[in-house]
Amino acid sequence: MARIGGIFCDEKQALGFMLVDRSIKFDPATFSKTILDGFIAQDKIIGTVKDFNAEDADVDPGFTDMSNGERIQNTIGMKRWNLTFYRGNCFQNQIQKLNRSERYGIMFVLEDGSVLGREMKDGTVKGFDVKLFTGVKKIKTAAEGGGSSLMIDLTRTAMSPWQATSILMQDDEVDFLEVNPVAALDIKVPILTVGATTTVVNVSNMCADSVVSGLNEPDNWKMVDNDVLKAITAVSEINGAYTLTHPALVVDHLVSFKTDNAGYPVVAIDTNYYAGESMKKTVV
Repeated sequence: MARIGGIFCDEKQALGFMLVDRSIKFDPATFSKTILDGFIAQDKIIGTVKDFNAEDADVDPGFTDMSNGERIQNTIGMKRWNLTFYRGNCFQNQIQKLNRSERYGIMFVLEDGSVLGREMKDGTVKGFDVKLFTGVKKIKTAAEGGGSSLMIDLTRTAMSPWQATSILMQDDEVDFLEVNPVAALDIKVPILTVGATTTVVNVSNMCADSVVSGLNEPDNWKMVDNDVLKAITAVSEINGAYTLTHPALVVDHLVSFKTDNAGYPVVAIDTNYYAGESMKKTVV
């Protein structure tokens, strides 16, 4: 039976959303920032996406009108959104990787830092399964306009939970509005010379060309030497220029440097997350 009497809190505004791998479930009893960082490090959570225009593109329920004036419901309808992001071509290049994806569920992040998700029968919380499609990028030809678009469709199986088993999850340790999406890094490598045991790489944000600092732990890096991972033993940084200490370089080997966190590509620094790998260069 529906219990719609009493006092109900008004719904808070959604200021962002997270895309979460469909396999991921949060247990509110044991959830922590460490667990969240672990999922993001494995590239199973994109982070909280903000700053977009959203419009509903719902498909209404389907009905059949009876000859006696009554009607019956054939379908429950479908939930859809069209989102527009006013960002440049680099953002478009990244968001295009989501086109036709059926990997993720969606969790909405509300203004108080909580998330709206789907409550499972075991008490865990996960996202509502979605299909993702990108629209045609529009170029900015006037003072306003341009941007990238993302279409989000709840799956047929997600509609029943959307209507009947949604839940808010809060955590004292995590404000989900502060959990940023993973940022791609541009890692520039100089000429690599045989026998060198240090290399200075310049690290910036791929889509903004701004210096990225804070990746100072050796465990955040790996050298890829002829497709073999090798440890970085020391790191120092000055204004985005990182000096990496590594095994001696061997002539004619193909070498690159990449972020690495216990075998995963994403590195967490507070509520910021980074991933990147340089181009391969031949040691001379």
